[in-house]
Amino acid sequence: MIANENIKNVAIYLRLSRDEENRGIEDVLENHRNKLTELCQQKKWKYEIFQEIASSRTIELREQLVDMLEHVKRNLYDAVVVMDVDRLSRNEFDAPQIFRILSDSNTVIVTPTKTYDWSRDEDNLLLGIQSLVAAQEYKQIKKRMTAGKRSASEKGLWVHGIPPLGYDKDLETRKLVPNEDAKHVTFIFDSIVNGKTVSDVYHELNKMGVKTRTNSTFAFNSVVRIVNNEAYKGTIVSNKYLDKNAMRPKHEWHYVSDVHPAIVDEATWDKANKIVNTYSFSAPRSRNKIYPTTKLIFCGNCGKVQGAQMAGTGKMYLKVCQRCKNRTFLYEPILKLIKERMENHIPEILKLITEIEQKDNSAEVEYKKQQIQKRIGIAQKAIEKIKEAYELDEYTIADFKERKAKRENEIKQLKAELGQIEQQNPKDKIADLTEIKRRIEHLLQTWQCLDGEGLTDEDVNRNLHFIIERIEWTYGKGDETPHLNIVWKTDESYVD
Repeated sequence: MIANENIKNVAIYLRLSRDEENRGIEDVLENHRNKLTELCQQKKWKYEIFQEIASSRTIELREQLVDMLEHVKRNLYDAVVVMDVDRLSRNEFDAPQIFRILSDSNTVIVTPTKTYDWSRDEDNLLLGIQSLVAAQEYKQIKKRMTAGKRSASEKGLWVHGIPPLGYDKDLETRKLVPNEDAKHVTFIFDSIVNGKTVSDVYHELNKMGVKTRTNSTFAFNSVVRIVNNEAYKGTIVSNKYLDKNAMRPKHEWHYVSDVHPAIVDEATWDKANKIVNTYSFSAPRSRNKIYPTTKLIFCGNCGKVQGAQMAGTGKMYLKVCQRCKNRTFLYEPILKLIKERMENHIPEILKLITEIEQKDNSAEVEYKKQQIQKRIGIAQKAIEKIKEAYELDEYTIADFKERKAKRENEIKQLKAELGQIEQQNPKDKIADLTEIKRRIEHLLQTWQCLDGEGLTDEDVNRNLHFIIERIEWTYGKGDETPHLNIVWKTDESYVD
């Protein structure tokens, strides 16, 4: 047994959780520090302070605790002084590890109310019980915090850490408000929608001296993260993570729309995401060169993708299909034929636009959309209430799964109905067709196939993906001429 008079050198460990930040964390820390240092001074102990703001979830993320335990292993202290035992850990797996280190070095634990001596069986038992109780309490606190964060998100409150670039958090309303950096976000989205690549955008931002939220230079991934962030269209997404290292499936994410001022409208956000997440943007460091028709031309016999390659003669060819031996062909004549087909497709687009305008039912479509969206919102709120009830132990796991599955099926059916309704919206159809027509005209003016001028191959590929669903290529052994079938994004097929 170590008597108090044998304690000479101690470590004071102060920890507050990030979960406690709303309680005036600096004041609480100072209060704890004063109490423990006063205790040490009364006992005439020499002390060293280890202090941090960190969750008790895991040892590895608590640098000061790790540092202190290394000192303990070297027998530098007779005791560790804490406000309460759970300041060391509320994790049922980490607590035994910490206690073992303290026990092996015979370093007692001192709180303002008790000294825990490892040579006393009753102290060991009490520490074990307190550790288990603290772990269970932490789980309940975590459940309540999760429910509280979800409830706050539903009200449009920002509880997700540091605001994204272009936003500040209003301390009174606790909602996001755009700041002067919002113009950089607008520039990013407008640039992508107007035809610039992600690489173009981040190079331009860096040339202009614009910095990220963390005051770093922009890179490919930082631009993509901004474009993918739904906060910029006024939406908060919660329930994304099981913990810091594990993400939930997307169907379990919770979306709340129109909760703060959007920096970009939803149509622009959707369009930029559609562009950025196409093939040509998904692998910026890929070793494979991107050609105008990369991931667009498919074998008309077996459906396998057919790429392009440079022959030893210096000429480009479409590759032979390795599966069914669909024959090769010079690449440039294929590109010129695609370009010709696009020009011939413009009258078809204009015809479709005219037909849609003559059958305007936008008011009816909008009414149906609003009613379905309202029902989806009710079902989503019901799921959140079911989750909160389960977290508070009001439902068994079986009841929870049954109720949640029922509501999820309802939402799935409603979203399918909404998708069908949205396809009927004449304004959206006309907007899509007009954008496709604009991109075709842009390509006709600036795409010079393989003569080294005009748009880059990556630019052409991105635009073609927006216009064309797929290109089916057939050139069998007995065919005199190849056959090219283009399936357009307008749902109209142009067949030779």
